[in-house]
Amino acid sequence: MLYSIVIAIVTLFTKIFYRHKIYGQIHIQPGAAILASNHVSYLDPPLLSISCPDKVFFLARKTLFKGWFGKLIYALNSRPVSSGTANLQMFREISALLEQGKKIILFPEGTRSQDGNLGQIKPGIFLLFHRTHCAIQPAYIAGSFSIWGRERRWPKFFGKTACIFGSPLLWERYEKTPRREAEAQLAEDLRNAILSLKEWYEAGAKGTPP
Repeated sequence: MLYSIVIAIVTLFTKIFYRHKIYGQIHIQPGAAILASNHVSYLDPPLLSISCPDKVFFLARKTLFKGWFGKLIYALNSRPVSSGTANLQMFREISALLEQGKKIILFPEGTRSQDGNLGQIKPGIFLLFHRTHCAIQPAYIAGSFSIWGRERRWPKFFGKTACIFGSPLLWERYEKTPRREAEAQLAEDLRNAILSLKEWYEAGAKGTPP
């Protein structure tokens, strides 16, 4: 119930202050999936959470779980990540959630972008992909960098945001490819998918996202 309440409040807030729009929900399939998007702002997890029609889980740095913000992201199914062996335990927990048919938000760059551009895709997402064989759902978040990028201590209270979902990447495309090649191919495919969603949105968001 708390998740639904927080989702409703955040949805209303983003519609009023950020005129948030959602595109490409038709691409979202039932069952387990990794929602993989660009990451430029603290706003990205909430924006993805309210944009996906299914309940989602995501990870956040343990240091963020303080005060009202920590309570908010925990209510949105965020789980803290710390350094060392705790990350291995978290990997197992995420795998278990995916195997239960849940959807997980992961930012394949591993951290927020310094300049708003998409960075290098880290190998962690392929490890989960390889273990669970679940779909990877590419997404692009627009507008959050100017509202609450790394250079801003506090967010702006007006702006324009959007979340665009693209065609899922399925395990069947990679299962017969040697592991190292499959990892490199997935990174390239995911990066291209996210960038193509960015281009589609910036070109006018006409029709269905790729």
